[in-house]
Amino acid sequence: MVGRFLLYLAVFTASYAVKAELYVFPAPSPEATSHTLNTEITLYEEQTLSAIEQKNIDLLIKDTYQTLDKSNATSALSEINQRYEGTLPAWLYSAIKRCEDWFNRTEGNISCRNGALYDYWAEYVQGKHDLSRREVRRLARVARIAEVNFNDHNSVAFASPIQWDLSEFTASLAADRIANYLTSINIRSYHISAQGLETHASNQGFSWQGTVAQEAVIQNGRATDAVSNPSTIAFIRPWQRPVLSTSKLASLEKGVLSHSDGWPSAKFQAISVADNAFEAMLLAHFSATKTAQQAMGLVNANPSLALKLIDENGRVFTSNTYTARTSGKNKAEKNGHAISIDITLPLFDIADYRGPYVSVWISDEKNRLVKSLALRGTSERWLGELRTWWRRVGRKNEGLVDGFAGATKKNAPLHIEWDGLDDFGQSANSSSLILHVEVAREHGGRSYEKIPFTFDSLTSPITVTGTDEIASITLSLMN
Repeated sequence: MVGRFLLYLAVFTASYAVKAELYVFPAPSPEATSHTLNTEITLYEEQTLSAIEQKNIDLLIKDTYQTLDKSNATSALSEINQRYEGTLPAWLYSAIKRCEDWFNRTEGNISCRNGALYDYWAEYVQGKHDLSRREVRRLARVARIAEVNFNDHNSVAFASPIQWDLSEFTASLAADRIANYLTSINIRSYHISAQGLETHASNQGFSWQGTVAQEAVIQNGRATDAVSNPSTIAFIRPWQRPVLSTSKLASLEKGVLSHSDGWPSAKFQAISVADNAFEAMLLAHFSATKTAQQAMGLVNANPSLALKLIDENGRVFTSNTYTARTSGKNKAEKNGHAISIDITLPLFDIADYRGPYVSVWISDEKNRLVKSLALRGTSERWLGELRTWWRRVGRKNEGLVDGFAGATKKNAPLHIEWDGLDDFGQSANSSSLILHVEVAREHGGRSYEKIPFTFDSLTSPITVTGTDEIASITLSLMN
Protein backbone atom coordinates (compact mmCIF):
# COMPACT_ATOMS: atom_id res chain seq x y z
CA MET A 1 0.00 0.00 0.00
CA VAL A 2 1.00 3.63 -0.36
CA GLY A 3 3.44 4.76 2.33
CA ARG A 4 1.62 6.30 5.25
CA PHE A 5 2.46 9.93 4.73
CA LEU A 6 -0.56 11.70 6.22
CA LEU A 7 -0.90 15.22 4.91
CA TYR A 8 -2.36 17.45 7.59
CA LEU A 9 -4.47 20.56 7.25
CA ALA A 10 -2.89 23.73 8.56
CA VAL A 11 -4.84 26.49 10.27
CA PHE A 12 -6.82 28.85 8.06
CA THR A 13 -5.38 32.31 7.69
CA ALA A 14 -6.32 34.69 10.49
CA SER A 15 -8.31 36.84 8.10
CA TYR A 16 -10.82 34.05 7.54
CA ALA A 17 -11.62 31.81 10.49
CA VAL A 18 -13.76 28.74 9.82
CA LYS A 19 -15.12 26.27 12.33
CA ALA A 20 -14.03 22.76 11.37
CA GLU A 21 -15.62 19.46 12.39
CA LEU A 22 -13.38 16.35 12.31
CA TYR A 23 -14.62 12.78 11.91
CA VAL A 24 -12.41 9.66 12.00
CA PHE A 25 -13.45 6.43 10.27
CA PRO A 26 -13.67 3.88 11.66
CA ALA A 27 -13.52 5.04 15.28
CA PRO A 28 -10.27 3.67 16.80
CA SER A 29 -10.84 0.38 18.62
CA PRO A 30 -8.84 -2.77 19.49
CA GLU A 31 -10.80 -4.68 16.83
CA ALA A 32 -10.05 -2.25 14.02
CA THR A 33 -7.58 -3.45 11.41
CA SER A 34 -4.75 -1.10 10.53
CA HIS A 35 -5.51 -0.96 6.82
CA THR A 36 -8.89 0.65 7.40
CA LEU A 37 -7.69 3.33 9.84
CA ASN A 38 -6.60 6.89 9.07
CA THR A 39 -9.62 7.96 7.06
CA GLU A 40 -10.43 11.47 8.26
CA ILE A 41 -13.14 13.83 7.09
CA THR A 42 -13.07 17.51 7.98
CA LEU A 43 -16.18 19.62 7.35
CA TYR A 44 -16.25 23.43 7.25
CA GLU A 45 -18.85 26.20 7.45
CA GLU A 46 -20.50 24.65 10.53
CA GLN A 47 -21.52 21.54 8.65
CA THR A 48 -22.03 18.29 10.58
CA LEU A 49 -22.77 14.64 9.93
CA SER A 50 -25.70 12.92 11.61
CA ALA A 51 -25.25 9.55 13.30
CA ILE A 52 -26.90 7.81 10.32
CA GLU A 53 -24.63 9.63 7.84
CA GLN A 54 -21.56 8.66 9.84
CA LYS A 55 -22.74 5.04 9.86
CA ASN A 56 -23.26 5.15 6.09
CA ILE A 57 -19.72 6.42 5.53
CA ASP A 58 -18.32 3.78 7.87
CA LEU A 59 -20.13 1.06 5.91
CA LEU A 60 -19.00 2.57 2.60
CA ILE A 61 -15.33 2.44 3.64
CA LYS A 62 -15.60 -1.14 4.88
CA ASP A 63 -17.41 -2.18 1.71
CA THR A 64 -14.62 -0.72 -0.43
CA TYR A 65 -11.90 -2.67 1.39
CA GLN A 66 -13.94 -5.88 1.51
CA THR A 67 -14.88 -5.72 -2.17
CA LEU A 68 -11.23 -5.30 -3.22
CA ASP A 69 -9.85 -7.90 -0.77
CA LYS A 70 -8.28 -10.62 -2.91
CA SER A 71 -7.61 -12.79 0.15
CA ASN A 72 -11.37 -13.16 0.61
CA ALA A 73 -12.58 -15.77 -1.90
CA THR A 74 -16.12 -14.38 -1.79
CA SER A 75 -15.22 -10.74 -2.52
CA ALA A 76 -16.44 -9.29 -5.82
CA LEU A 77 -12.87 -8.91 -7.11
CA SER A 78 -11.89 -12.47 -6.16
CA GLU A 79 -14.97 -13.92 -7.82
CA ILE A 80 -14.32 -12.34 -11.23
CA ASN A 81 -10.61 -13.26 -10.98
CA GLN A 82 -11.64 -16.90 -10.49
CA ARG A 83 -14.12 -16.96 -13.38
CA TYR A 84 -12.43 -14.42 -15.72
CA GLU A 85 -15.76 -12.68 -16.12
CA GLY A 86 -18.63 -11.33 -14.08
CA THR A 87 -20.86 -8.45 -13.13
CA LEU A 88 -19.45 -5.84 -10.77
CA PRO A 89 -20.79 -3.11 -8.49
CA ALA A 90 -21.13 0.06 -10.54
CA TRP A 91 -18.30 1.87 -8.71
CA LEU A 92 -15.84 -1.02 -9.21
CA TYR A 93 -16.80 -1.49 -12.86
CA SER A 94 -16.16 2.24 -13.36
CA ALA A 95 -12.80 2.03 -11.56
CA ILE A 96 -11.56 -0.89 -13.67
CA LYS A 97 -12.74 0.80 -16.84
CA ARG A 98 -10.98 4.05 -15.90
CA CYS A 99 -7.83 2.10 -15.09
CA GLU A 100 -8.03 0.51 -18.54
CA ASP A 101 -8.34 3.99 -20.04
CA TRP A 102 -5.06 4.88 -18.31
CA PHE A 103 -3.60 1.55 -19.45
CA ASN A 104 -4.26 2.53 -23.06
CA ARG A 105 -3.25 6.17 -22.59
CA THR A 106 0.12 5.19 -21.08
CA GLU A 107 0.76 2.19 -23.37
CA GLY A 108 0.56 -0.26 -20.48
CA ASN A 109 2.61 1.74 -18.00
CA ILE A 110 -0.36 2.03 -15.63
CA SER A 111 -2.33 -1.14 -15.01
CA CYS A 112 -4.78 -2.77 -12.59
CA ARG A 113 -4.20 -6.14 -14.34
CA ASN A 114 -1.11 -7.25 -12.40
CA GLY A 115 -2.60 -9.35 -9.60
CA ALA A 116 -0.39 -12.34 -10.49
CA LEU A 117 2.67 -10.07 -10.42
CA TYR A 118 1.79 -8.74 -6.95
CA ASP A 119 1.15 -12.30 -5.74
CA TYR A 120 4.63 -13.28 -6.97
CA TRP A 121 6.18 -10.37 -5.05
CA ALA A 122 4.15 -11.27 -1.95
CA GLU A 123 5.44 -14.86 -2.08
CA TYR A 124 8.99 -13.52 -2.44
CA VAL A 125 8.54 -11.28 0.62
CA GLN A 126 7.24 -14.32 2.52
CA GLY A 127 10.41 -16.24 1.60
CA LYS A 128 8.73 -18.79 -0.68
CA HIS A 129 11.12 -18.25 -3.62
CA ASP A 130 13.96 -16.10 -4.90
CA LEU A 131 13.26 -13.03 -7.00
CA SER A 132 13.66 -13.46 -10.77
CA ARG A 133 13.67 -10.37 -12.94
CA ARG A 134 12.87 -12.52 -15.97
CA GLU A 135 9.78 -13.92 -14.24
CA VAL A 136 8.41 -10.53 -13.17
CA ARG A 137 8.85 -9.25 -16.71
CA ARG A 138 7.00 -12.31 -18.03
CA LEU A 139 4.12 -11.84 -15.59
CA ALA A 140 3.80 -8.16 -16.49
CA ARG A 141 3.93 -8.93 -20.20
CA VAL A 142 1.30 -11.69 -20.30
CA ALA A 143 -1.10 -9.48 -18.37
CA ARG A 144 -0.34 -6.52 -20.63
CA ILE A 145 -1.14 -8.30 -23.91
CA ALA A 146 -4.30 -10.11 -22.72
CA GLU A 147 -7.69 -8.95 -23.97
CA VAL A 148 -10.44 -7.28 -21.93
CA ASN A 149 -14.05 -6.76 -23.01
CA PHE A 150 -16.50 -4.47 -21.24
CA ASN A 151 -20.15 -5.36 -21.74
CA ASP A 152 -23.52 -3.92 -20.80
CA HIS A 153 -24.86 -3.96 -17.25
CA ASN A 154 -21.43 -3.52 -15.58
CA SER A 155 -20.06 -6.86 -16.78
CA VAL A 156 -16.50 -7.59 -17.87
CA ALA A 157 -14.78 -10.57 -19.51
CA PHE A 158 -11.03 -11.06 -19.89
CA ALA A 159 -8.30 -13.54 -20.72
CA SER A 160 -6.94 -15.79 -17.97
CA PRO A 161 -3.47 -14.16 -17.57
CA ILE A 162 -5.21 -11.12 -16.07
CA GLN A 163 -5.83 -10.96 -12.33
CA TRP A 164 -7.31 -7.63 -11.27
CA ASP A 165 -5.60 -6.02 -8.30
CA LEU A 166 -6.51 -2.53 -7.06
CA SER A 167 -4.83 -2.82 -3.66
CA GLU A 168 -2.55 0.15 -4.40
CA PHE A 169 -5.60 2.31 -5.00
CA THR A 170 -8.04 1.14 -2.32
CA ALA A 171 -7.71 4.27 -0.19
CA SER A 172 -8.19 6.55 -3.18
CA LEU A 173 -11.31 4.69 -4.31
CA ALA A 174 -12.71 4.91 -0.78
CA ALA A 175 -12.02 8.66 -0.78
CA ASP A 176 -13.86 9.06 -4.09
CA ARG A 177 -16.88 7.15 -2.81
CA ILE A 178 -16.91 9.32 0.32
CA ALA A 179 -16.71 12.49 -1.79
CA ASN A 180 -19.64 11.33 -3.94
CA TYR A 181 -21.68 10.55 -0.82
CA LEU A 182 -20.94 13.94 0.76
CA THR A 183 -22.05 15.65 -2.43
CA SER A 184 -25.28 13.62 -2.45
CA ILE A 185 -26.19 14.87 1.06
CA ASN A 186 -25.37 18.48 0.14
CA ILE A 187 -22.15 18.83 2.13
CA ARG A 188 -20.62 21.99 0.69
CA SER A 189 -16.93 21.93 1.63
CA TYR A 190 -14.87 19.07 2.95
CA HIS A 191 -11.44 17.57 3.25
CA ILE A 192 -10.73 13.83 3.14
CA SER A 193 -7.44 12.24 4.19
CA ALA A 194 -6.79 8.52 3.81
CA GLN A 195 -3.45 6.69 4.15
CA GLY A 196 -1.09 9.09 2.43
CA LEU A 197 -3.78 10.31 0.08
CA GLU A 198 -5.13 13.82 0.55
CA THR A 199 -8.33 15.03 -0.99
CA HIS A 200 -9.67 18.54 -0.68
CA ALA A 201 -12.71 19.72 -2.57
CA SER A 202 -15.25 22.49 -2.25
CA ASN A 203 -17.97 24.19 -4.24
CA GLN A 204 -17.38 27.36 -2.22
CA GLY A 205 -14.02 28.32 -3.71
CA PHE A 206 -11.54 27.19 -1.06
CA SER A 207 -7.98 26.92 -2.37
CA TRP A 208 -5.01 24.87 -1.26
CA GLN A 209 -1.33 24.67 -2.00
CA GLY A 210 1.11 21.78 -1.79
CA THR A 211 4.24 22.34 0.30
CA VAL A 212 6.63 19.46 -0.15
CA ALA A 213 9.11 20.51 2.55
CA GLN A 214 6.41 20.29 5.19
CA GLU A 215 4.73 17.24 3.62
CA ALA A 216 1.50 19.15 3.98
CA VAL A 217 -1.33 20.72 2.12
CA ILE A 218 -1.91 24.16 3.57
CA GLN A 219 -5.32 25.76 3.56
CA ASN A 220 -4.63 29.34 2.60
CA GLY A 221 -8.11 30.73 2.94
CA ARG A 222 -10.85 31.68 0.56
CA ALA A 223 -9.76 32.74 -2.91
CA THR A 224 -12.20 34.48 -5.20
CA ASP A 225 -10.58 33.02 -8.31
CA ALA A 226 -10.13 29.47 -7.03
CA VAL A 227 -11.42 26.63 -9.15
CA SER A 228 -14.65 25.37 -7.60
CA ASN A 229 -14.44 21.84 -8.99
CA PRO A 230 -13.29 19.08 -6.61
CA SER A 231 -9.56 18.40 -6.70
CA THR A 232 -7.32 15.75 -5.19
CA ILE A 233 -3.65 15.67 -4.36
CA ALA A 234 -1.80 12.37 -4.03
CA PHE A 235 1.73 12.00 -2.69
CA ILE A 236 4.34 9.23 -3.09
CA ARG A 237 7.95 9.26 -1.87
CA PRO A 238 9.23 6.07 -3.52
CA TRP A 239 12.70 5.76 -2.03
CA GLN A 240 11.27 5.41 1.49
CA ARG A 241 8.52 3.01 0.44
CA PRO A 242 8.72 -0.82 0.40
CA VAL A 243 7.82 -2.21 -3.00
CA LEU A 244 5.33 -4.48 -1.29
CA SER A 245 4.27 -4.81 2.33
CA THR A 246 1.80 -6.94 4.25
CA SER A 247 0.53 -6.62 7.81
CA LYS A 248 3.53 -8.68 8.95
CA LEU A 249 6.28 -8.34 6.33
CA ALA A 250 7.77 -5.71 4.01
CA SER A 251 10.21 -6.06 1.14
CA LEU A 252 13.73 -4.71 1.56
CA GLU A 253 13.49 -3.31 -1.95
CA LYS A 254 12.22 0.27 -2.12
CA GLY A 255 10.27 2.03 -4.82
CA VAL A 256 7.08 1.82 -6.82
CA LEU A 257 6.47 -1.31 -8.86
CA SER A 258 6.56 -0.50 -12.56
CA HIS A 259 3.38 -1.88 -14.11
CA SER A 260 5.07 -2.37 -17.47
CA ASP A 261 8.06 -4.52 -16.47
CA GLY A 262 7.28 -5.63 -12.90
CA TRP A 263 10.44 -4.13 -11.40
CA PRO A 264 10.66 -1.39 -8.75
CA SER A 265 11.62 2.13 -9.70
CA ALA A 266 12.21 5.18 -7.52
CA LYS A 267 12.93 8.08 -9.83
CA PHE A 268 10.83 10.82 -8.24
CA GLN A 269 8.80 11.96 -5.32
CA ALA A 270 5.48 12.64 -7.01
CA ILE A 271 2.81 15.13 -6.00
CA SER A 272 -0.08 14.74 -8.43
CA VAL A 273 -3.35 16.61 -8.82
CA ALA A 274 -6.51 15.43 -10.55
CA ASP A 275 -10.27 15.91 -10.40
CA ASN A 276 -10.66 12.74 -8.33
CA ALA A 277 -8.58 10.70 -5.92
CA PHE A 278 -8.28 7.57 -8.05
CA GLU A 279 -6.80 9.36 -11.04
CA ALA A 280 -4.48 11.39 -8.81
CA MET A 281 -3.01 8.16 -7.42
CA LEU A 282 -2.80 6.54 -10.87
CA LEU A 283 -0.82 9.58 -12.02
CA ALA A 284 1.44 9.48 -8.94
CA HIS A 285 2.32 5.82 -9.59
CA PHE A 286 3.06 6.47 -13.25
CA SER A 287 5.15 9.56 -12.52
CA ALA A 288 7.25 7.97 -9.77
CA THR A 289 8.56 5.36 -12.21
CA LYS A 290 9.03 7.30 -15.46
CA THR A 291 11.24 10.13 -16.62
CA ALA A 292 10.14 13.69 -15.96
CA GLN A 293 9.71 14.29 -19.68
CA GLN A 294 7.40 11.27 -20.04
CA ALA A 295 5.30 12.30 -17.05
CA MET A 296 5.08 15.97 -18.01
CA GLY A 297 4.22 15.07 -21.59
CA LEU A 298 1.21 13.13 -20.34
CA VAL A 299 0.12 15.81 -17.87
CA ASN A 300 0.58 18.85 -20.08
CA ALA A 301 -1.65 17.19 -22.69
CA ASN A 302 -4.44 16.84 -20.09
CA PRO A 303 -5.59 20.17 -18.55
CA SER A 304 -7.40 18.38 -15.70
CA LEU A 305 -4.06 17.03 -14.37
CA ALA A 306 -1.14 18.73 -12.63
CA LEU A 307 2.15 17.35 -11.37
CA LYS A 308 5.21 18.21 -9.32
CA LEU A 309 8.25 15.91 -9.26
CA ILE A 310 11.29 16.09 -6.98
CA ASP A 311 14.34 13.89 -7.43
CA GLU A 312 16.65 12.67 -4.68
CA ASN A 313 18.90 15.71 -5.15
CA GLY A 314 15.99 18.11 -4.63
CA ARG A 315 15.68 19.06 -8.30
CA VAL A 316 12.09 20.13 -9.05
CA PHE A 317 9.99 19.63 -12.18
CA THR A 318 6.46 21.00 -12.47
CA SER A 319 3.77 20.75 -15.11
CA ASN A 320 2.44 23.86 -16.81
CA THR A 321 -0.73 23.60 -14.69
CA TYR A 322 0.68 22.89 -11.23
CA THR A 323 0.95 26.35 -9.70
CA ALA A 324 -2.48 27.45 -10.88
CA ARG A 325 -4.13 24.23 -9.67
CA THR A 326 -2.54 24.29 -6.21
CA SER A 327 -2.68 27.95 -5.25
CA GLY A 328 -5.80 29.23 -6.99
CA LYS A 329 -3.72 31.97 -8.58
CA ASN A 330 -0.55 31.49 -10.59
CA LYS A 331 1.83 33.67 -8.61
CA ALA A 332 4.47 33.50 -11.34
CA GLU A 333 2.05 34.97 -13.86
CA LYS A 334 0.87 37.57 -11.35
CA ASN A 335 4.46 38.70 -10.83
CA GLY A 336 5.20 38.73 -14.57
CA HIS A 337 7.75 35.91 -14.27
CA ALA A 338 6.01 33.18 -16.28
CA ILE A 339 7.57 32.77 -19.71
CA SER A 340 6.43 30.90 -22.79
CA ILE A 341 9.17 29.49 -25.03
CA ASP A 342 8.40 28.19 -28.52
CA ILE A 343 11.06 26.43 -30.58
CA THR A 344 10.47 25.28 -34.15
CA LEU A 345 12.74 22.83 -35.96
CA PRO A 346 13.19 22.73 -39.74
CA LEU A 347 11.65 20.02 -41.89
CA PHE A 348 14.23 18.13 -43.93
CA ASP A 349 13.23 16.12 -47.02
CA ILE A 350 15.33 13.11 -46.04
CA ALA A 351 14.16 9.49 -46.36
CA ASP A 352 15.98 8.26 -43.25
CA TYR A 353 15.28 11.35 -41.14
CA ARG A 354 15.93 10.77 -37.44
CA GLY A 355 14.62 12.92 -34.63
CA PRO A 356 17.21 15.35 -33.27
CA TYR A 357 18.59 15.51 -29.75
CA VAL A 358 17.51 18.77 -28.13
CA SER A 359 18.50 20.54 -24.93
CA VAL A 360 16.94 23.72 -23.54
CA TRP A 361 18.10 25.41 -20.35
CA ILE A 362 18.31 28.73 -18.54
CA SER A 363 21.54 30.06 -17.02
CA ASP A 364 22.63 33.26 -15.33
CA GLU A 365 25.10 35.64 -16.95
CA LYS A 366 28.00 33.53 -15.58
CA ASN A 367 26.66 30.40 -17.28
CA ARG A 368 25.59 28.82 -13.97
CA LEU A 369 22.60 26.54 -14.44
CA VAL A 370 19.30 28.06 -13.28
CA LYS A 371 16.69 25.72 -14.79
CA SER A 372 16.74 22.66 -17.07
CA LEU A 373 13.70 23.00 -19.32
CA ALA A 374 13.84 20.17 -21.87
CA LEU A 375 16.06 17.28 -22.91
CA ARG A 376 15.12 15.07 -25.85
CA GLY A 377 17.23 11.96 -26.24
CA THR A 378 18.31 9.10 -23.99
CA SER A 379 21.50 7.74 -25.55
CA GLU A 380 24.48 9.05 -23.58
CA ARG A 381 26.65 8.82 -26.70
CA TRP A 382 24.45 11.22 -28.64
CA LEU A 383 23.73 13.46 -25.69
CA GLY A 384 27.47 14.10 -25.75
CA GLU A 385 26.99 15.59 -29.23
CA LEU A 386 25.05 18.38 -27.52
CA ARG A 387 28.50 19.66 -26.77
CA THR A 388 27.71 22.95 -25.05
CA TRP A 389 24.97 21.40 -22.90
CA TRP A 390 27.14 18.41 -22.01
CA ARG A 391 30.14 20.53 -21.06
CA ARG A 392 28.20 23.05 -18.97
CA VAL A 393 25.28 20.98 -17.64
CA GLY A 394 25.09 17.29 -18.53
CA ARG A 395 28.38 15.92 -17.22
CA LYS A 396 27.88 17.78 -13.93
CA ASN A 397 24.29 16.59 -13.49
CA GLU A 398 24.22 12.99 -14.69
CA GLY A 399 20.92 12.36 -12.88
CA LEU A 400 19.26 14.50 -15.54
CA VAL A 401 19.89 11.83 -18.17
CA ASP A 402 18.15 9.08 -16.16
CA GLY A 403 15.34 11.12 -14.68
CA PHE A 404 14.72 13.97 -17.13
CA ALA A 405 15.64 12.85 -20.64
CA GLY A 406 12.85 11.89 -23.02
CA ALA A 407 12.63 10.26 -26.42
CA THR A 408 13.48 12.15 -29.60
CA LYS A 409 10.47 13.31 -31.65
CA LYS A 410 11.19 13.87 -35.33
CA ASN A 411 10.98 17.63 -35.86
CA ALA A 412 8.02 18.27 -33.52
CA PRO A 413 8.11 21.84 -32.15
CA LEU A 414 8.71 22.47 -28.47
CA HIS A 415 6.35 24.58 -26.40
CA ILE A 416 7.72 25.22 -22.89
CA GLU A 417 6.18 27.21 -20.07
CA TRP A 418 8.61 28.34 -17.37
CA ASP A 419 7.25 29.63 -14.06
CA GLY A 420 10.39 31.62 -13.18
CA LEU A 421 11.59 29.11 -10.59
CA ASP A 422 15.00 27.45 -10.62
CA ASP A 423 15.77 23.72 -10.53
CA PHE A 424 15.09 23.62 -6.78
CA GLY A 425 11.80 25.49 -6.78
CA GLN A 426 13.19 28.91 -5.77
CA SER A 427 12.62 32.19 -7.61
CA ALA A 428 15.30 32.92 -10.18
CA ASN A 429 16.96 35.91 -8.53
CA SER A 430 19.30 36.93 -11.32
CA SER A 431 18.31 40.08 -13.18
CA SER A 432 20.08 38.90 -16.35
CA LEU A 433 19.35 35.45 -17.71
CA ILE A 434 20.26 33.47 -20.82
CA LEU A 435 18.11 30.97 -22.70
CA HIS A 436 20.19 28.22 -24.33
CA VAL A 437 18.88 25.96 -27.12
CA GLU A 438 21.08 23.26 -28.66
CA VAL A 439 20.08 20.71 -31.31
CA ALA A 440 22.14 17.83 -32.74
CA ARG A 441 20.96 15.25 -35.27
CA GLU A 442 22.42 11.89 -36.22
CA HIS A 443 23.71 12.10 -39.81
CA GLY A 444 22.91 15.81 -39.57
CA GLY A 445 24.29 19.00 -38.12
CA ARG A 446 24.49 20.75 -34.75
CA SER A 447 23.09 24.17 -33.92
CA TYR A 448 23.30 26.27 -30.78
CA GLU A 449 21.58 29.54 -29.96
CA LYS A 450 21.64 31.63 -26.79
CA ILE A 451 19.33 34.52 -26.06
CA PRO A 452 20.09 36.95 -23.22
CA PHE A 453 16.97 38.42 -21.60
CA THR A 454 15.49 39.92 -18.47
CA PHE A 455 11.90 39.58 -17.32
CA ASP A 456 11.46 43.31 -17.92
CA SER A 457 12.70 42.99 -21.51
CA LEU A 458 9.86 40.62 -22.42
CA THR A 459 7.12 43.25 -22.52
CA SER A 460 7.24 42.43 -26.23
CA PRO A 461 8.07 38.91 -27.51
CA ILE A 462 11.65 38.19 -28.56
CA THR A 463 12.00 36.10 -31.73
CA VAL A 464 15.32 34.80 -33.04
CA THR A 465 15.77 33.09 -36.41
CA GLY A 466 18.07 30.11 -36.10
CA THR A 467 20.27 28.28 -38.58
CA ASP A 468 20.58 24.68 -39.77
CA GLU A 469 18.91 22.52 -37.09
CA ILE A 470 16.96 25.38 -35.42
CA ALA A 471 14.29 27.27 -37.37
CA SER A 472 13.18 29.87 -34.80
CA ILE A 473 12.91 30.61 -31.08
CA THR A 474 10.32 32.89 -29.47
CA LEU A 475 10.21 34.07 -25.84
CA SER A 476 7.19 35.86 -24.45
CA LEU A 477 5.55 36.63 -21.14
CA MET A 478 2.48 34.55 -20.39
CA ASN A 479 -0.82 36.37 -19.94
